[in-house]
Amino acid sequence: MGISFSSFISIFRSKAHKTKPRDIIIGRRDLNSTWYPKNVIRNQKYNIITFIPLVLFEQFRIFFNLYFLIMACTQFVPGLRVGYLYTYWAPLGFVICVTMLREAYDDMKRAYRDKEVNSQKYTLLNTNGQKEEVLSSELQISDIIIIRKNQRIPADVVLLHTSDKSGTCFIRTDQLDGETDWKLRIAPPVTQSLDDISMLASDKIHTVKIHAEPPCLNIHDFNGVISSKNDEPLTIENVLWSGTFMATGEAVCCVIYTGSDTRMVMNTSKPRSKFGLIDQEINNFTKLLFIGCFILSFIMVILKGFQGLWYIHLIRFILLFSYMVPISLRVNLDLSKLAYSLFIQSDENISGAIVRSSSIPEELGRIGYLLTDKTGTLTQNLMIFKRLSVGTTTYTNENQTEISKLLEKEYTKASMRADESQESIATSASTSDGTRKIVKKTDATKASEAIKALALCHNVTPVFDGTTPILLNTFEKHDDELHSLPDTPRTGVTSINTTTESDYIELLPSTG
Repeated sequence: MGISFSSFISIFRSKAHKTKPRDIIIGRRDLNSTWYPKNVIRNQKYNIITFIPLVLFEQFRIFFNLYFLIMACTQFVPGLRVGYLYTYWAPLGFVICVTMLREAYDDMKRAYRDKEVNSQKYTLLNTNGQKEEVLSSELQISDIIIIRKNQRIPADVVLLHTSDKSGTCFIRTDQLDGETDWKLRIAPPVTQSLDDISMLASDKIHTVKIHAEPPCLNIHDFNGVISSKNDEPLTIENVLWSGTFMATGEAVCCVIYTGSDTRMVMNTSKPRSKFGLIDQEINNFTKLLFIGCFILSFIMVILKGFQGLWYIHLIRFILLFSYMVPISLRVNLDLSKLAYSLFIQSDENISGAIVRSSSIPEELGRIGYLLTDKTGTLTQNLMIFKRLSVGTTTYTNENQTEISKLLEKEYTKASMRADESQESIATSASTSDGTRKIVKKTDATKASEAIKALALCHNVTPVFDGTTPILLNTFEKHDDELHSLPDTPRTGVTSINTTTESDYIELLPSTG
């Protein structure tokens, strides 16, 4: 928990950068004339100044704690004192201290996660065209950075160049919008065509500018222009939002939004105090017990008779009966919640689970039904290609080598007789228009066309490690489509390339 001087000063800065479009000269951070927020992620709820006031305010909003606070305060009045001060203040102080420790623990975990994100290193292209390592928190508007496979996108950036010749790459957005399918992103031709991308960062060549819209919440749309010799429009296909991950290859990008201006931060709600159902129920029971305590105290005053300062006696009876509400219950609950959180994080059966708030872990025990509209969420998309029916013939996963032999035979004949459109058995029949050929396809032809359709009609894109396609790292637009493909190395057909315009497949030699 802490607050920096720059963060404090930023409160009083103008917010004009949030309402006006911005013009950015790529690679020239020294020419930024407008103040922009630092590229720092901060999800903490408190700082050193606000911790104690906010925690006390949040705790005494609860009737349970307010009840004991009022009871303790009455002991400062001599006429109402029924015991020693510490008998009321010590339990209440202990309860509040335990709560403060729990809140501090949660906030320290948030600060640690923020520090991990802000300390991630990225490769920056400086004005000399040299590469240097910088922290995510040190990135500024117009910086040119290199993002590698599986790296987190540190800020909202415009894609300039990719390692793929087509200028495309894929990103994972599940941390931003919850969608598990990878998204295609395309670099503008004006920058993708450059042989040496480091030239963009040099101050000795013609500058390239980006005109970007003001920061907004919409993660599904973007409007901008990139200007060199000519203007080219920028759309959502050209930008990568902060919080997403590079799924394939390597990309060179220009930072356009940082810190609180990024789409991810603008769509993230501020941390708030969680109040579970058990807390609400205990709070309601406390109110009922207080009413019961008041009724009992009033009965005692009636039995004693309304003599003298009877209302003083009423309050003293309420104080005596106040132990009907066990203050230790709050301590037990807070310590139990903290223990539950630690058990969840250390459970080997759910490795990687993160408890973001230790205030409501018991709510998991109230879940009775899990509703989902995605079958893949339940099946985990663990499906296997089982059977292919072509005409009256059925091929299973076990005899795919037979399919491979049929394909090899079919394509060998086709290459030897290129003048023929297809290998077939033709018969003649008389029709009203004369005589025409009715084509009856062989099993090899049917099988080859079926496999070709499966190999081409899908949204799966192969990812290559050098020259070898890796099926496990393919782009899964729809997981069902990936698993509907037969075992292509055994069938003899492999997808070797997919672009935005066309798909390419390759017939492999038979292995059987």
